[in-house]
Amino acid sequence: MRSKLGILAVAISLGCAPVADGPVERQRAIDRDDGDRLAAQLARLPGVATASVVLRRALRDPLGASAPAAPMLAAVIAIDDAAAPEAIRAAATRLARATLPELPSADLAIEIAATVHRPVVAKVGPFSVEESSRAALRATLALGCAAIAGLAGALALRARRHRLGSRAQ
Repeated sequence: MRSKLGILAVAISLGCAPVADGPVERQRAIDRDDGDRLAAQLARLPGVATASVVLRRALRDPLGASAPAAPMLAAVIAIDDAAAPEAIRAAATRLARATLPELPSADLAIEIAATVHRPVVAKVGPFSVEESSRAALRATLALGCAAIAGLAGALALRARRHRLGSRAQ
């Protein structure tokens, strides 16, 4: 009975022990953060709708017997229909080279994935809408104004009748 309680206590204490990251895990976390920062920089380029980056630096596990993994950078970029894909590819390559200068050209993959249609925006009063919705919004606003004016007229007429009726008494 006592040995079972001892085993149970050891199992519980091992289950509650904090996870200690090694050098490989810490480097992968740094790579993830750097990849996220590079994706944010790529997303700010003119004409880029979205960007996603996976970054892996060469790292040798001091406790492992395997050879170090080769560095790698892969980026997937979605652009809008008015953007120049080659200019964006060149800017993305420059940013990737600045982030990971030791990367061989063969391990740099930048893919311009999709073209997103950028809508033409029109202003209608205080609203910004897609150009194709401009006429419908104007008609809706006109109908709303007409309904408000009609209700105001009906209330004014009702108040006038009420005043005339109270004067007659």
